[in-house]
Amino acid sequence: MGKPKIGVVAIAKVNHQKDEIGEMVGYLRERLARETGCEAMIHPDILFEECGIADECRRMEAEGADALLLIVGTWVFSSHAISAVNDLHIPFILFGESEEIANGNFGASIQIRYVLQEMGKNFLYLYGSARDETNMDRILKYANAAHVMRAIRNKKIATIGGKCMMMYQTQVNEFSWKRTFGVDFPQYDTVQVFAEMKNISDAEADAVAEEFKKRFDRIVWKYEPTGEHIGDDVFRSQARMFLAFKRLKEMYDVEVFANKCMPEMASEVYGYKYAGCIATCLLNEAGILTACEADLPAALSMLLLSRLSKQKVFFADIAKLSRDKRRITFFNCGTAPVSLADGSRPVEIWPNPDATADEGVVVDYMKHGVDKRRGGCVRFDLENGREATILRVGGNDGTLRFHVAKALTCPREVRPDEVLGQRWPGFGLEFEGDIDEFIQKTVGHHYTLCFGDWSRELEYLAGLYGIGYSCYDGLKKR
Repeated sequence: MGKPKIGVVAIAKVNHQKDEIGEMVGYLRERLARETGCEAMIHPDILFEECGIADECRRMEAEGADALLLIVGTWVFSSHAISAVNDLHIPFILFGESEEIANGNFGASIQIRYVLQEMGKNFLYLYGSARDETNMDRILKYANAAHVMRAIRNKKIATIGGKCMMMYQTQVNEFSWKRTFGVDFPQYDTVQVFAEMKNISDAEADAVAEEFKKRFDRIVWKYEPTGEHIGDDVFRSQARMFLAFKRLKEMYDVEVFANKCMPEMASEVYGYKYAGCIATCLLNEAGILTACEADLPAALSMLLLSRLSKQKVFFADIAKLSRDKRRITFFNCGTAPVSLADGSRPVEIWPNPDATADEGVVVDYMKHGVDKRRGGCVRFDLENGREATILRVGGNDGTLRFHVAKALTCPREVRPDEVLGQRWPGFGLEFEGDIDEFIQKTVGHHYTLCFGDWSRELEYLAGLYGIGYSCYDGLKKR
């Protein structure tokens, strides 16, 4: 996806141009050169002539800058800065030097910030010293957010099948989302996956399946209490499905899949008897983002968080609340990439439980009995005590928003007889403060997790999109 690229332009009066501004530019050149995750274009001179400033900003935009850092180093006319950014199509940061009276006249940047706000411009205002690492951190995170916004423009989030189990929250107003995020939402039928699977040879599928099985400490072929078992051809079949999805990605230039697995991929009467859990795990492990249940907001959440963090991400359901311990347990049948597993605990494959919801299968079809060969699902835990961020995008039009939370990973809390909670990949999150604040603002049941604190980037990204942002800080007492 490339690196965030930031353009830097400093402006100041000729007769006020003293050493501090030049030192600031020099420091930025040296400091940004150390950032392996960012590229910088820095104009070597401190500019004053209005047309020249505007030309330089346009040049940086044309050469691929994701964001612009405009430094106001002295008292200048508002137009010096405003003309430079007024016609830009990329985000920008207005930075006010504030440490010297003559050279870094703080009031100039303040009045420019006010005018830009009155004009309805969307930007970040910072002030102080470039040597302040808090400012540098915000500059880098803003550039990363701007880079992701640009990078996902016109990408395709493809649904396989239609709306799953009447889940209204998995669908979006495509007019609203296209206008805001710039992404497209093609839809392909499940039969296209099955058709592509027929083009995959046994040898090709077996090679993928054998490599995948090596990642696990144990494969439970049969669960004796219920008779559920993994069919002999499951791994070959799921590897074939994985390779079929890869072909569809290449054929249609798909960035993210949102797959309606139930019931078409979980009930034999619909044409395929194994849920797509192993194939989905393989896809996410290979970096082909895939959400379950045709959940478009979840798919976009996965795309945004994976691109911001440059990590693999975990799609999961909110499953259980332990209010007294301020913990929430999350799990999902198989979307999580196995490389996220805590290697100190067993990583397993179990028979997929007979868990297709009643509303997912026509009652008349259920009369014929249930095939206990449901395929397999991965089972693992995350490392505990890790700082994590979760995200879900919700709403349409005026209600569009990011819902974010920060917390520590902890053990999932399930009883031994809770088959789904025990058999699927999952994790717990431990929150500080009033957990009701998080729950009351949720925008669906599927959330995306990655390690680390990405709340600042997400806040900037929401601001760039002009949508709402809510973050529950479950780490605030640390």
